[in-house]
Amino acid sequence: MIAINGTYGTLENIYWGLPIVIYPFLSGLLAGSFVVGALYHLFHVEKLKPISKLALISSFAMLLLAAVAPLADALQPSRAIWELYFRDHFPYSPLGMFIIIWTIFAVTFLFELYFLFRTDNIKRAATDNGLRGKVSKFLTFGSTDTSESAVKRDHKALWIISILGIILSVLFHGYVGFLFGAIKARALWSDPIIPPMFISSAVVSGIAFVGLLYIVGFGVFSNKNKIEADTLDTLNQALIYAIFADLFFDLIEWLYSVRGYNSYEVYKDWHAVFSWGAPGVLTVNYHIIQLLFGLIIPVILFIISKGIRRSIFWTFILDILVTVGVWAMRFNAVIGGQLPTKIGQGTIQLNIPFWNYDGYLTGIGLFGLGIFIIFVFGYFLGWEHEPETLNKQ
Repeated sequence: MIAINGTYGTLENIYWGLPIVIYPFLSGLLAGSFVVGALYHLFHVEKLKPISKLALISSFAMLLLAAVAPLADALQPSRAIWELYFRDHFPYSPLGMFIIIWTIFAVTFLFELYFLFRTDNIKRAATDNGLRGKVSKFLTFGSTDTSESAVKRDHKALWIISILGIILSVLFHGYVGFLFGAIKARALWSDPIIPPMFISSAVVSGIAFVGLLYIVGFGVFSNKNKIEADTLDTLNQALIYAIFADLFFDLIEWLYSVRGYNSYEVYKDWHAVFSWGAPGVLTVNYHIIQLLFGLIIPVILFIISKGIRRSIFWTFILDILVTVGVWAMRFNAVIGGQLPTKIGQGTIQLNIPFWNYDGYLTGIGLFGLGIFIIFVFGYFLGWEHEPETLNKQ
């Protein structure tokens, strides 16, 4: 619920709440995680081989969850299938674009997971008589060929699918930026830099997210693998380049808004929300959490010390900072664009509830569901590094 001048429900409201903040955040984790997983299959980055399965499993989990977040914000989610698939609203509605890209991406993911885990499923089905073995047998779809030629065909299919998946990743998350950038009624959204800025931050968050899963998964839940310093170093080097790209777009956006290169409305609204002088409602969230702790400090530490890049402790801490920083970016973009009033003065006073459908409890439930999905897919498909299988590949 939104409060203005101490009273609730008056004048103006923020209609896109916390679930809509979570939606681009999850889709960013999806796109970035997929890029990490595809690096091994496309460019044969051997040091990323141990986490290729984990990255794609987490990416698929985020794909499923990204579709749930907008439904959590909808007042009538039961109408979603009819509205999105059967109403004639493409290409006029951005959600029409979403459902088409999401559906193609989901089908692409199913093929990728099939070829990636086909050999593992065949072996598990032959040795495991429990539920996991039965699921693996079903997922083989009758395939029993584990010969070298069959494995080569799997790799060729994964190479082609990875190219398509990266294109879909850019389209899927770039469209989210397009969704905001195309809304002319909000001065802080009507900005052509938003789509590439969303894409760059998606790669940043995806790399950091996979790094966290790698440290937690292999460090806590794996009995046959250990965390490799070379893998951490490679991930963090990729994160450095991604952060520089993100900072570049942040600088353009900052100059575009702060220095008056745009309209007076953009200049006024940006200062009302993000400026130190006012101070703005989201000043600390933007300058301190998003930029300083989320991007600048991590990239400086990763650059100046190879030991930090190879350190489990420092990678864990800095990946948390980066992930929180990208979350702050999504919050600043979605909520910050709605804070300037259209008929009043100043900004809308934001008060996020705990129990409502657009409150903290919904957010906790969505993230909890995401962790559950990752564990389920990880258990049945096998997310760990399998040296014997991978050596044959």
